[in-house]
Amino acid sequence: MTHRAPITAVLAVLALAAAVRLEAQAYRTFREEADTIRETARLRVGPLRLRPLFRLSEAGYDSNVYFRPDGGAEAVGDVTATLAPELRAHWLVGSSLILTATESPEYLFYAREKGQRAFSNNFSGGMRALLLGRLSLAADWHAYAHVRRGTSELDRRVRDTRTGGSARLFFETARGTAFGAAAAVEDIRFEDLAAGGADDPYARALDRRETSAAAEFHYRVFTRSSLVAAAGWTRFAFTDPASAWRDAESFEVRGGFRFPLSGRARGAVIAGWKSFRPDSPERRPFAGLVAASEVYVRLGRVAVTVGYDRDSAFSYNETAYYYVDGRGRAALSLYLAPFLRLDGGVQYGTMAYPEPQTVWTGGGPVLVERREDIQRTFSAGPVVRLAGSVGLGLTYNFYKRTSNAPGFDVRRNFAGAFLTYEF
Repeated sequence: MTHRAPITAVLAVLALAAAVRLEAQAYRTFREEADTIRETARLRVGPLRLRPLFRLSEAGYDSNVYFRPDGGAEAVGDVTATLAPELRAHWLVGSSLILTATESPEYLFYAREKGQRAFSNNFSGGMRALLLGRLSLAADWHAYAHVRRGTSELDRRVRDTRTGGSARLFFETARGTAFGAAAAVEDIRFEDLAAGGADDPYARALDRRETSAAAEFHYRVFTRSSLVAAAGWTRFAFTDPASAWRDAESFEVRGGFRFPLSGRARGAVIAGWKSFRPDSPERRPFAGLVAASEVYVRLGRVAVTVGYDRDSAFSYNETAYYYVDGRGRAALSLYLAPFLRLDGGVQYGTMAYPEPQTVWTGGGPVLVERREDIQRTFSAGPVVRLAGSVGLGLTYNFYKRTSNAPGFDVRRNFAGAFLTYEF
């Protein structure tokens, strides 16, 4: 497998993350955000309201940390964990200004594969002002750095750094309806940690700037529920001239209904249409359904979650410019006692490549006309309430990936623990 395959996974994560800008996110009015800060950030240091958090995920035994394919090299198992303390600081200046800063270092731990250990850091700062009692003006800046865990396509340690900022101006009515515009610029950089500063194929192929603008409308139907609509544009400009063939634009419209952020039913049903237009006339454009939906409903001792996401994502391989990623999921929680629940879930996803793609196996290059990967995940385990809405969960996960491209079938078992703030 050459360097081309690993980069596909990285771009998938980042392309989907970029799409989050236009999934009609939950909108809080200025006053709602101030009230939420007062309720959740109860630790006081002078004028600052602090909210410390600790995130623990994927802490346990992974049977295939490098996502080695079935029938290929022997799978490597190890004990892993991701630990990420976080501190949010808010300063409510009078009744018309909110200043916020968030610091969150992250450590990726491996017991035996010590070369995979990594430290990252995320920082963001922002302000939000209420002008003339109705105009909400917000701006933020962030610097996020992550070292990605291994996947079936990413067998090297790669750090991606996202640096940028955004600005938003919204008009808010007395009953919570809001409409306005947002703009953002983000620079994305990659580093192959094993390259040691030498020629880096990841940086050469993936470094880029994303510029986006959107208009949004949030119509408050009930006290905490809204009809939402958004339309936006994003420009992808790659840094290296050799990757200029990747330059593209996308246009999206999305809309739907957002439930309360808390309560027996919460979540959102959001769907829309996306047009992805490569600059190169030799590349096939994409136009189709996109979605970012998840709904949680609790009735007595039973809670059900269903969700569906669909979007397009870049691919590194020149003969497979992008793919369409669709994922459906369902989960069931049984509350056996006030301090104990049992979770079970399933996820089914497809990655469909509309253009022919060349993949590399031990026998050499193979041309796949319409590559399709199918990913299935099954999970189950108990969660114990520690305090309030904080719980400690134990989980078993089985992951299986099948593909019509040779060398991409993968199996993975994971057993471990995690922290949740949504018991």
